[in-house]
Amino acid sequence: MNNSGQPSVVITSNQYRPNIGGIENSLYHLAQEYRAMGYQVIIVTSDLNPDNSTLPELEEEQGVRIYRYRSCQGTGAFGFIKHINNAYRVYKKVLSLYSPDFTVCRFHFNLLILKYAGYKNIVYLVPGVVKNETRASYQVETTLTRRIKSGLSFSLHKVMQYFATKFTDQLFVFSENMREQVLTISSLNNIKICKPGVSLERFQICDEKEKANLKLALGLDANRKAFLCIGRFVKAKGFETAIKAFAELRHDSAQLWMLGEGPLEAEFKVLVAELGVEDKVLFLGKQAQPEAYYKAADFFIMSSTYEPLGQTILEALASGLPIVAAHSGPQVVTATSEILTDSDNLLCSEYSTSHFGEQFTECMNMTSDRYLKIQKSNRNLAETRFSWFKLAEDLRHHV
Repeated sequence: MNNSGQPSVVITSNQYRPNIGGIENSLYHLAQEYRAMGYQVIIVTSDLNPDNSTLPELEEEQGVRIYRYRSCQGTGAFGFIKHINNAYRVYKKVLSLYSPDFTVCRFHFNLLILKYAGYKNIVYLVPGVVKNETRASYQVETTLTRRIKSGLSFSLHKVMQYFATKFTDQLFVFSENMREQVLTISSLNNIKICKPGVSLERFQICDEKEKANLKLALGLDANRKAFLCIGRFVKAKGFETAIKAFAELRHDSAQLWMLGEGPLEAEFKVLVAELGVEDKVLFLGKQAQPEAYYKAADFFIMSSTYEPLGQTILEALASGLPIVAAHSGPQVVTATSEILTDSDNLLCSEYSTSHFGEQFTECMNMTSDRYLKIQKSNRNLAETRFSWFKLAEDLRHHV
């Protein structure tokens, strides 16, 4: 509690806005929920951002104070030490000024510094298990130096996450799948399962006419059925499988929208050219307001092979989009089955190009009645199970 007597909460991770992603999104919405509950909310994060622009060390946004420490990215071991010191100093300052009632942390690096700085009542909301995330996204490095650096970084983050699970006061995960993963790196037996939220105001259902108008407004073909892939272009997202499966779809009226950016973008564009589907697969870049594309799209593809839960699948549910995905299993370490098994969405029995292709064909042959049924049930699932308010309540009541 701060000097004014108002309760306060710190929410922290290694990145926040203007970065775009599920973790950044969760920080924002948790901050707004705690504000509504009467807390003074402080976000602590680094200055890392996609444009390498200079961000203010302190700013206020929608009633939330944001403190940023300098990251010293890419400056070797000395820079890493300086990075830690910068974060430690900001955390100590915030602790002195606000004496937070509890802290929600979403990254292992930050949690260890919080503990060293003297914070109490720390909740670790695990974003993913390092060893599985890294394995799913692994790219073979081209030089020995790069392989050594990559291996050392991987090992360091695994160790840091192990100690983060050991030193936190309470640990939360988003799915049973994630709980099982955490148990492989931690001896904790009191792991809580919670659910993330989704903005029901931003992501909404649109009817066929509205979708056509939105497509035109976005400069896209209103006469084509659009399949949406959204996320960072890395191996774990499985976009290569989605592209190959889409190339086998024998429907000229179908189009695949790829929203995002990342290290594999050039490789994906070469693949699209090789498959001869440049007119069917559109790369639309990273979008700060993806809700317009969810509303305009007709179907959503969840092709990830690793996903702790997947914010995009919740956004697709809220938008009422029929979802094509694969059942969780040895190849697919996701929570998709936990979310969609009891729904009417299109789940592949195995993770393969042919099985995704079969489901794409089923989408194109879907009747209007079935589409409307899935649209309504998906929206209802989002409304009843995924609430930012419920998540905020769960986190604060277990410290």
